[in-house]
Amino acid sequence: MEEKTPPIVARPAPPARGTESNRTVLWALISVVIGFMLPVIGCSMLIFVSMLSLAVAGAAAGGGNRPVSSGGLGDAVAIVRVEGVISASDDDDYTVGATSGVVIADLRAAAADPSVKAIVLRVDSPGGTVTGSAQIYEVVKELGKPVVVSMASTAASGGYYVSAPADYIFARPDSVTGSIGVIFTIINAEELMNELGVEVVTITSGPNKDMGSLWEELEPEHREIFEGLVAESYSEFVRVVAEGRNMSEEEVRRLADGRIYSGRQALAIGLVDELGDLQAAIDKAAELGGISGEPRIVEYEHPATLSQLLGGVNSRLNSSDSDQVLQAIEEFAAPRLEYRYLGPQ
Repeated sequence: MEEKTPPIVARPAPPARGTESNRTVLWALISVVIGFMLPVIGCSMLIFVSMLSLAVAGAAAGGGNRPVSSGGLGDAVAIVRVEGVISASDDDDYTVGATSGVVIADLRAAAADPSVKAIVLRVDSPGGTVTGSAQIYEVVKELGKPVVVSMASTAASGGYYVSAPADYIFARPDSVTGSIGVIFTIINAEELMNELGVEVVTITSGPNKDMGSLWEELEPEHREIFEGLVAESYSEFVRVVAEGRNMSEEEVRRLADGRIYSGRQALAIGLVDELGDLQAAIDKAAELGGISGEPRIVEYEHPATLSQLLGGVNSRLNSSDSDQVLQAIEEFAAPRLEYRYLGPQ
């Protein structure tokens, strides 16, 4: 009987030792990347959901300022905050710092609320732009309801300017206030440009169009023009303080050489009425507003909208380090006329 030869079955060759090692390394790298990315993705999703919820809350409130009450339905004292550097803007939306538009929106909301009988202006600011300070001052003066200022750690320069028309001013003993005066800052980088070999050519329509330029030394006639602006703003500051504190302009000028005062010193020279904290200011406001018993407290929130939050994230993602540096230089180098205290706070 003829023997049959068994069929030959082709078997794959065993993988080379080097190939198996490479696959192991590849999978290890993929595992590391996935392990690193998962928490990053999770955090990003958490941030996005948080931003979305904030935006939905802001949209539900109708945008702008949203009153938040301590509870109850009784007569109230509203707290309006001036915190951070004062800047000028007509915008009353979510912002950082004491933007005049936001502060004014809160003041007008308090004035329009019939349950609010008095307002506490909580000031913690070194001041800021002349225009922003003046805008807030004008509204405080015309409110038609008692206004009590509560100074926190700093209420200097523009921070004092917006406080001056109040009916009563409280400061902490250690508050920094005063700094009544104007500052105008001009930076000259002409020597630096020359050292770097950079020539800046400016074509203007008139001899004063480029005054205060970062690239040129300040001309005497330009200095005279700027000094006139400072003198005019200073006179207005003196007038505001004299009117608000029932002092003569001569008395104010003796105090208004730009120096700062502690709360105790300010009390001794008549710039504040009493030493006390926020609660003392609330109690005084309730008294001036004719509220008997414990007043209800109303404050105002400014939740950001979705477009504002996403716009802020988008701008940060799309702006390079060089863009941010250039923006900082422009902000720092631009001439500024300010009611602002620049010292330690």
